[in-house]
Amino acid sequence: MLLALPGLLVAALLLVALPHLAAFAPGQEALARRAAAGNNWYGLSMLLAIVGLRSLAHMGLFTFIPLYEISRGNGAGYGTRLLALFLFAGAVGTLVGGRLADRVGRRAVLLGSFVVSTPLILVYVLAGGVVGLVAVVLAGAAVIGTFGVSLVMSQEYMPARVGMASGLSIGLAIGLGGVAAVTLGAVADAIDLRAALLGTAVGPALALAVSLLLPPAPVRRRVEPVPATL
Repeated sequence: MLLALPGLLVAALLLVALPHLAAFAPGQEALARRAAAGNNWYGLSMLLAIVGLRSLAHMGLFTFIPLYEISRGNGAGYGTRLLALFLFAGAVGTLVGGRLADRVGRRAVLLGSFVVSTPLILVYVLAGGVVGLVAVVLAGAAVIGTFGVSLVMSQEYMPARVGMASGLSIGLAIGLGGVAAVTLGAVADAIDLRAALLGTAVGPALALAVSLLLPPAPVRRRVEPVPATL
């Protein structure tokens, strides 16, 4: 029963928030504009490539942080706590990244996150200690913090297919993340955990290069309501 309490609490909060969330549903005019808008398949393809490369870092770190800490002699408890900090920083990064994207642009936030992600992962693996702990927590904020940004960008590239774009953005991240974890697991078995974690740094580096190829997303214009006439 105690294990079910967090889920029940989340369900209760969602029920309370439903009236507020319903206010964001688009009206018929907005749906008609979406249907008439053009879809940018090239932009979506580049974005999905970025999502896949980001998943290499996300799922690789998620899978191997506890095991790597055990191999360092820090114990399972320490590795689990560090993983929790990594994920919590990712949740905070998602909120901060969304606010930054509204101010400086979504593409700029993507670029910035990938610029810092690879060095932070390398510092975690190579330095260790307190410096490594701070680095991997910041890496969690940088890597996971762009999930919301990439989701919104996928919808902007495909305004007439927002459901499909959202499904691809989220589903591909999870699916390719699983493939990445298996691949890095094979590297860990063949070489060691350190090599597998170093491999996670490749994802953000390649994602940074692909981000430079992203086309600009359509600019959203605020539409003022027009009084009804008979």
